[in-house]
Amino acid sequence: MIDFMKWRHLYKINYIDGTKNATNMLYTPYVSDDGKTLCMWYDEKNSYQIDNNRISKELVDFFYQRELKYLKKLQDYSWTPRLIDTDESNNRIFIEFNEETLNHITTNPTRDITKELPDWKDQVFSILNNIDSAGYYKLALYPHCFYIGENNTLKTLDYYSFIEKDDCLIERSTIEGMIGSESNNRFDKATVGNMINFEIFFKTTMLDHLGQCWVDNPFPEFYERLNVK
Repeated sequence: MIDFMKWRHLYKINYIDGTKNATNMLYTPYVSDDGKTLCMWYDEKNSYQIDNNRISKELVDFFYQRELKYLKKLQDYSWTPRLIDTDESNNRIFIEFNEETLNHITTNPTRDITKELPDWKDQVFSILNNIDSAGYYKLALYPHCFYIGENNTLKTLDYYSFIEKDDCLIERSTIEGMIGSESNNRFDKATVGNMINFEIFFKTTMLDHLGQCWVDNPFPEFYERLNVK
């Protein structure tokens, strides 16, 4: 089993105030010394999670199983990181990585994503189009959910956020603990009765939610292209 305990944590830079923050509320990310491996440890007790008092073991187990399920299902796509190893008894997954995410490029005023990856928009849309054609929505679409892999191939992270298009309802109480204050509005808009409709959530995310995160936000255009193809 891979020993990752001395690896560094991966953080994101806040898109609004520039502070260093946890990348997510569900798992603790560790990056190897050479930057080539990412460990995702779904551990509700880890101090990396500033809101871990809201996160139950049942919740992280639920999302760990989703992460593992969709990573395995989608391994054949070029945009899926290679699955290196798993430790299912401890909710750990090891995947290939490359030092940093797009967040570290887009939030740095001395860097320019259009120079470092000129076709980034084409690659992001191709990923979304593949996902759509395969019958899924992907709900985590921030720059910190993507990284540049070998040969400038864009890859995406956070497979817990995949959901089948034809089975896209989840009872809200099941995931309530991971709904942060900044996401309440999106979840409220998508809540129908006691269920969250993730078709609605995906639409809201694509059309209204990503403008502060991405350069020349292309996601409203992407949403229209997905729906008229």
